[in-house]
Amino acid sequence: MQKDEAFPSDLIIEPLKLKHLSMLRAEKHTKYLGIFQILLCKKWFSSLESSLTNIIPTRNSTCFVAIERNNIIAYLLATPINRRGSCWSISEPSFIGESISYSRYNLLQNLLRKVLHESNINTQSFLISINTNDNQNLPVIRQSGFQPIRIVKYWKRKDESKYIKNEYKDNFIWEKLNEENSQKIWRLEQSRESIHFRSIFDRQWHDIYEKRNIFTGVIKSRENNIMAGFIPSICPQHEYSLELIRGLAWDERLDLSIPQRINNIKTAQKKIYIETTSADNKFNEILTANDWEITEERVLLGRSIWKRQNGYKLKSIETELLSNLVGNLQQQPELPTTFQIDQK
Repeated sequence: MQKDEAFPSDLIIEPLKLKHLSMLRAEKHTKYLGIFQILLCKKWFSSLESSLTNIIPTRNSTCFVAIERNNIIAYLLATPINRRGSCWSISEPSFIGESISYSRYNLLQNLLRKVLHESNINTQSFLISINTNDNQNLPVIRQSGFQPIRIVKYWKRKDESKYIKNEYKDNFIWEKLNEENSQKIWRLEQSRESIHFRSIFDRQWHDIYEKRNIFTGVIKSRENNIMAGFIPSICPQHEYSLELIRGLAWDERLDLSIPQRINNIKTAQKKIYIETTSADNKFNEILTANDWEITEERVLLGRSIWKRQNGYKLKSIETELLSNLVGNLQQQPELPTTFQIDQK
């Protein structure tokens, strides 16, 4: 056991390895065996990419596991979310066992510290999405240096809703994502986001284009002007999560074109979720009127070395909402290197 991998009470935090698969032989853990086999393959690809960052971009996830007395008790994933690997997302922790000496609060502290400070992930920016009602994990994330950026609502079509096929009227065109319109929708996104958020996420137009799927595209006028677009979300919580990109000012033509687009999504084939911000009241009203319902509300948080070095203070159109959410959870100093054990 290497010294930097050891924690009190035989707790080890390290990237997923082949030897860890033998710890999942117990019947209650067999369902995780297939998951970890896939994650291990992705980890090997990620390691290869890390050594060839000047040749190929980093694309695969790295899994970190918390082990106590030869039992895996928790894990989380770190995944690059842009082509250059300059920003990574961190998943919520998954707990598959109970620690003898640590609370889940302490386990998440240790997992985050490993990812942020002791891993070989070469990046300056991280994003993490957490349910707004998760009062257990949110304080830990805040203490690790993450700042709230915005609140995101997840919508899906009501189960009893019928699929409606509507043809576009002559005033609008639906066009799937291609290299040309991906560049245009990227410019539209850049114009609406703050410098702070753009510096963390660092998305380029090819990131939008490469993650396209059968549901992504743009709404264009007959004059070939892009009014809005549905693109893959930044931190998707589902296989198909779409984000609406539009200008700062609401275009009244979207009152008709957006309902036509979302009503043409046949959810019987795939589960589609649409993300909106709490501040986009107009789009939220359209979704409600067209039989879409909110399934979850999450807060997106970011951590950036660039932001910390320059003392940048978060300014957002949702400042008031975020203040109500985080309450008295103030930014805390960096955690000490000595980990504390919760006595149960």
